[in-house]
Amino acid sequence: MRLSKFSVFILTVSALALSTRLNAQNRDLRGDYRDVQHDYAQLDRLRADIARDRFQLDQARRAGDRYAARRIKHDLDRDQHAARALEHDIRHDRRDIRHDQRELYRDGYSR
Repeated sequence: MRLSKFSVFILTVSALALSTRLNAQNRDLRGDYRDVQHDYAQLDRLRADIARDRFQLDQARRAGDRYAARRIKHDLDRDQHAARALEHDIRHDRRDIRHDQRELYRDGYSR
């Protein structure tokens, strides 16, 4: 009798721990998806800024305005650096998503 109560207790605790772990992994995965979507939106805005800066730089160079061209080039370099950093962050987040998915499916969890 004691052995069966103990077995039920162990099974209950194990099931609770597993469900808590799966919920935490699901929250982490949803957060990663949200982060990637936010990063892609931000990257699109940066790409639009870069295209606008390139156009303005071309216009300033044609007009012979060196001061404006230098200022725009500085802004363009800053935006390109931010875009590269964001692309790196997106690659890292997507790798994290694949890792989280593998862990969920490894445990026999299905959507």
